[in-house]
Amino acid sequence: TVFGNNTIQTWLMEPQLTYRRAIGAGKLDILIGSALQENVSNGTSVIASGFSNDIVMDDVRSASLVNPSGSARSTYRYNAVFGRINYNWENKYIINLTARRDGSSRFGAERRFHNFGAVGGAWVFTEEKWHEHLPFLSFGKLRASYGTTGSDQIPDYQFLSMYQPVTYEVPYQGIPTYAPEQLSNPYLQWESTRKTQVGLDLGFFKDRVQLNVNYYLNRSDNQVSGYLLAATSGFETIYKNQPFKIKNTGWEFLLSGTVLQTGDFTWNSSFNFTIPKTLLMDYPGVDKTSDASRKIIGKPMGSTYAYQLLGVDPQTGVYIFGSSDGNPTSSPVLKDQNVIVNPFPTSYGGFQNSFRYKRFTLDLMFQFVKQMAKNYSYGSLQYTVGGFSEGEGNQTVAMLDRWQKPGDEARIQRYSAQFNYFTPLYLAKELSNGGISDASYIRLKNLSFSWQLPERWMKTVKLHQGSIFIQGQNLLTITNYTGLDPETKSSTILPPLRVITFGAKLSF
Repeated sequence: TVFGNNTIQTWLMEPQLTYRRAIGAGKLDILIGSALQENVSNGTSVIASGFSNDIVMDDVRSASLVNPSGSARSTYRYNAVFGRINYNWENKYIINLTARRDGSSRFGAERRFHNFGAVGGAWVFTEEKWHEHLPFLSFGKLRASYGTTGSDQIPDYQFLSMYQPVTYEVPYQGIPTYAPEQLSNPYLQWESTRKTQVGLDLGFFKDRVQLNVNYYLNRSDNQVSGYLLAATSGFETIYKNQPFKIKNTGWEFLLSGTVLQTGDFTWNSSFNFTIPKTLLMDYPGVDKTSDASRKIIGKPMGSTYAYQLLGVDPQTGVYIFGSSDGNPTSSPVLKDQNVIVNPFPTSYGGFQNSFRYKRFTLDLMFQFVKQMAKNYSYGSLQYTVGGFSEGEGNQTVAMLDRWQKPGDEARIQRYSAQFNYFTPLYLAKELSNGGISDASYIRLKNLSFSWQLPERWMKTVKLHQGSIFIQGQNLLTITNYTGLDPETKSSTILPPLRVITFGAKLSF
C-alpha cells in the first residue's frame, strides 16, 4: 500500500492604479500595476507492506515494513511590474502602449528578469462620415499590434544541479548517499517571441451578422525545451534555449449571426475556422545535433523524416521499404529516410447552432480537425512478433490480414517467434509513412435540449425560474482513424467519455 500526502499553497497579489483624463476630443487611460505570486508544493509518500490481513491495509501502523518511496518540495516565485497607456480619439482612432518587466525563480539570478513591450492601434472606420453611404455595414474596425511576450513554463530548478538520495544501496557510514539527477544550465533564460497581428471586425445589418478575420505572425529564436544528450553523459536531456528560429503564422475566421428570426422561432449560428502553420526557419548546425532527424528546415515543426513503406513482400512475408538506390529492401539504412511526415493539425474549427422556439431550446456544437497522426493499423508492438508477452493482450482486427504463405498479398507481415522479424515491424510502425495516416474527424461535441416551465406552473409552486434539460457530450464521431480516438491520437489513452445528463434547474 502506498500512503501519500501533498499540499500546495498559493498566494497571488496584483495591485493596480488607474488614471483617466479627457484630452482634447479623446480619452486617456493610464494603468500601472504589479503582480506577485508564490507557489509552494510539498509532498511525501511511503510504501507499507506486511499487513496481517486486508482489513487493516488502510492503517500504516499495521504494516510490518514501511519504507519511504518519495518526497518533493518546490517553490515557484514570480513577480512583474507593468504599465499601459491607452488613448481613444472620438471612438475612431485608438492607440495602446504596453511595457512590463517580468521575473521568475525558474531562471538563474543573472537571467531572472526580462523586459517585454507591445504597441497596438485600431481604426473604427464606421465612425467616419462616409460610412453613411454603406447602410448595410453597421460596424467596422481595423486593428493591428506588435509586441514581445515570454514564457517560463518549464519545471522548477532546471538551472541547478540536482541530486536524489540513493535508496537501493547500503548507506555510507550510516548516512544516505546521493546521485546526480540532472545537469545544471546557469545560462537558462526567458523564452521570447515577437508577435504581429492584423485583424478586421465587421458587423452587417445592425450587427445581425458579424465577421471577424485575424492574421498572426509570431517569430521565436529562443525556445526553451529539452535537448537530447548522448547516453555517455549519464543524462537523457537538459533544458536549454534552443538556437532554432520558428515562424508561426495563421488565419482565424469567425462568422456568427442570426440565420432566421420569425415569430417565436430564432436560429443563431456561428462558424470558426483556423489555418495554423508553424515552420522551422533556421537551425544552425542542426546536422550535428541530436535533432538532426526531427528538425527539418523549411518544414512544419514536428515534421520528421520517415521510411517509405511499400508493403509486404509476397514471397518472404516481411515488410519492404523504398531505398535511396531505388531497390526495395527489408533492411533500410538511415539515408533511406526520404519521406517527410507531419502529424499535426493543418486546420481546425467548430460549427455551433442554437434553435429557440417558444420555451424550447436546442443547442448543437460540432468540432472538426484536419490532421495526420500515428495509426494503429499494425497492431500492438508489445504483443506481436518477438514480444507476445506470454499471450497477454488483444490484437486489432487488422491482424487478420497478415501474410501466411508465399504469394499472399497481405497488409501485415508474417507472424513468427524469431526476433529478426522485429526490426522491420518496428520500422514500419514507428519510423515509416505507413505508421502515419489521416486522422481527421468531425465530432458532435455538445448537444443540449431544454424546456422552460410554463409561467402558470411556476406561479403555482412559487418558482422564480424552472427548466428541464438533457445534455450530451461526445455523442458522435465521424473519422477514418485507426485507433481509439483521433482527438487523443492514441490507443492507450482513454478517449473523451460519452456523457448524457438529465436534470432540472429550479430557482425559488
